[in-house]
Parts: sequence; structure tokens; C-alpha cells
Amino acid sequence: MSSIFTPPEADQEIAPPSAVEVLWLKHRGTLLGGIGALVVILVITLGVIISNRSSEEASENLLSGATNDTALNEVISKYPKTRASADAMLLLAASLRDAGKLEESDALYSRFAESYPKNPLAVSSLIGRASNARVSGKLEVALNSYQQASSGFPQSYGAPFALFSQARLLAQQGKMEEAKRAIQALGNQYPYSASAQAAGAGPRQQQAN
Repeated sequence: MSSIFTPPEADQEIAPPSAVEVLWLKHRGTLLGGIGALVVILVITLGVIISNRSSEEASENLLSGATNDTALNEVISKYPKTRASADAMLLLAASLRDAGKLEESDALYSRFAESYPKNPLAVSSLIGRASNARVSGKLEVALNSYQQASSGFPQSYGAPFALFSQARLLAQQGKMEEAKRAIQALGNQYPYSASAQAAGAGPRQQQAN
């Protein structure tokens, strides 16, 4: 029974459905499907992250115990695209150079450059190939690689060393003016680097002179 405080049901105003309710009623199938797809994507992404983390840990453990070329090759083949694989490539390339296998070492440095172009150690592939060329007496090839390393990776740890090595090779070839310019660039760009100190281009050496 209605009262003055409770109007008859026929007299009550019924609020229209909200935009959200209308959207839900019209498209709930699509929305539910989208939510389900999003959940699947999140699960897959989480699985990939966990898998990658597991691979990184396993590869680092394997690399830490690698004591020969065979073990380094195992890291490279078993865990490609990992940081440990990148480190193993550089270590193996250096080992091959020490063993006199310069062509194999060069090939591995090239493979490293192709596989890890944005790796913080990417400059190492150029420096490594320059070292190989220097060992084999190909001074022009070595000089070119050092120049590429210093100009192509100016913010890297290897840039000062590349400039220093470049200056040494130029001096060995009797190109003293070019060598001096390389030393000057080394002192200007990397005054506090170990290479600048070794070349006498650091601030303290310049003040002493």
C-alpha cells in the first residue's frame, strides 16, 4: 500500500540505462573476447619473461665454468642472443687469435657485430679485427678498423684505446703529423682515460709540459 512518502510504482521515474550499460549489452560478447585475449597475451608475456630470465641465469652459470673453446662454443650454441653468448663470442674470438686462427677469429668477430649491433661491447668486434690485422701485418686494415671503432662508437669504453692504437700505427708508418692529430683528439675527447694518460695527453701531462 502506497503512502504520500512512497509513490505508486506507476508513478516512479525509471532512470535510463547508462552509456556503459548500453555498451555492455550491445558488445558484451566482443568485450569478453577482448578481455580473454588480453589475459592470454599477459600470460604468454609473463611466460616469455620467466623463460628469458631462466635462460640468462643458466647461460651465465655455464659461462662461468667455461675453461676452454669447446665450453665457450657450447654457451654460444645453447643460449643464443643472451649476454653470456655475446661474452663467450668475444672470449672465443680472442682465444682463436691467440691460437693463430685469425680467419676464424675474424669470422666470429663479424658474427658478433651482426648478432649484437647494440651491445655495449659492440666496439670490441672492430678492435678485435684490428688486432688480428695488426698481428698478421696488415697495418692499413688495422688502422681502418681502429678508425671505425673510434668514430663509430665515440661513447664506448673502447674509443680511447682505438684512438691510441691508431696513433701508434700512424707513428709506425712514419705519419707523424697524423699521429699527433690522433693524440690531440685523444687528449681533447678523453682526457682522463687510461689511454690518454699512456699517450701523455692527459691534463697532468699537458700541465707538466
